[in-house]
Amino acid sequence: MMQGSYEMLLSDIAVLLAGNQFDTEAVSKSLKLICDSFSFTYGAVYEADNSEHFNLMENVTLNQTALRQRFSVKELTTEQCSYLTKKTVSYITRNEHNTLCETKLLTMFVASSLVIAPITDESFCIYGLIVFFDTASEEKRTEAVQETLSVMLPMLVRYIGVRMYRYMLSRSQASLENILDNTGIDIYVNDFYTHDILYVNRSMAEPYGGQGQFLGRKCWEVLFPGQNGPCDFCPEKYLIDDQGEPTRVYTWDYQRPFDGSWFRVFSAAFQWVDGRLAHVVSSADITDNKEKEALIQYMANYDSLTNLPNRRMLVNDCKKRIDLASDTEKGYLLFFDIDGFKNVNDNFGHDAGDELLIALGKFFSGIPLLKDSIYRNGGDEFVAIIGGESITKENIQNLTRFILARFRKPWILKAGSIHCNTSIGVACFPEDGCTAEELLRKADMSMYQVKKSGGGGVCFGYQLL
Repeated sequence: MMQGSYEMLLSDIAVLLAGNQFDTEAVSKSLKLICDSFSFTYGAVYEADNSEHFNLMENVTLNQTALRQRFSVKELTTEQCSYLTKKTVSYITRNEHNTLCETKLLTMFVASSLVIAPITDESFCIYGLIVFFDTASEEKRTEAVQETLSVMLPMLVRYIGVRMYRYMLSRSQASLENILDNTGIDIYVNDFYTHDILYVNRSMAEPYGGQGQFLGRKCWEVLFPGQNGPCDFCPEKYLIDDQGEPTRVYTWDYQRPFDGSWFRVFSAAFQWVDGRLAHVVSSADITDNKEKEALIQYMANYDSLTNLPNRRMLVNDCKKRIDLASDTEKGYLLFFDIDGFKNVNDNFGHDAGDELLIALGKFFSGIPLLKDSIYRNGGDEFVAIIGGESITKENIQNLTRFILARFRKPWILKAGSIHCNTSIGVACFPEDGCTAEELLRKADMSMYQVKKSGGGGVCFGYQLL
């Protein structure tokens, strides 16, 4: 080839590689131009994969002999890698002066002459090879040819190197997205100040119609349709300091409005890929945990037999009502103890006793004045808390008369009809006590006085002997 032909070839290769598509066609055409111009039998590009193998990518052959499709990275010894990375392009022709390393490289590609350009990373680790070789006749490459190839092949190396980098980056991104889509955690990222959504993983987007519903929109437009601005509960103010720098992760619980699911939410500020400040929101579904917490809370505060709130909740509610009571408000605590309950268990069995307690719970909670105010204190004891500025002692007296009248009638159970009565003790707030413990003690003492008198009656705290 004449000098002008070399320059034209360089220009043609440069034009092919000038685009930014990094496609296989540009590489294949470049290989063919070089093979045709310098009479190479083969031209090939090998790229390393994640399984430590070099795979044949593009290739040009001028005969029917098949090229190696794949070979192990380990076939390139440390000595061979060192040999290749010392030069941008290596030229090897089989002769009696070949080193052991050169002979092995020629044998690897079944070549009589070999031109090889390594594609390396910044640490000179080889992750790709551009190879041109002959298998039949030995043709010495002139210095002019080598000089031209020494300019041309680095252009192809850079092109393929960038392509491989982009492929690796794309694979890494796909792997990262696959990880993020399968962590069991919902994630989205929005611009810290404009609230434009920058990223959302699949599990987060799926209940809202897919990732296309998120990207390019404000977070509240997707999560809270019809809303015209940022959420009042948005935690962004907790995520940066006075200088606008990210501080810490903020954790909060959120219930999704359209299906009631609960999420533990983690919010943090960080620098997005383009340098802007972003807000990442990740959340884990804790609906099951919330349900278990609710069950544990229910078991801690409610009686499993009657489903009425228990003594623990009684004391807590009584304290709250005392704390919130106005100066003019009266309050009454009524203590009910079932007379003759032991006889029910002895004569009819414990199942009948349980059935009676359930019936009594329904009876008490069915009285409008006692609705949401009746508690099972334990055993055969029930307690009611009644308060309000409109409640008077006469209201309580009328209530106890109604209850005592009902207890004079039989209770119909599966085992038959039974008769039992109740002793009622009443403590008044604030006269009989200003704490839950004081009111319970006074009401218990009042009830016990009725019990000693034969039961089936009522005693107010002020009536205690």
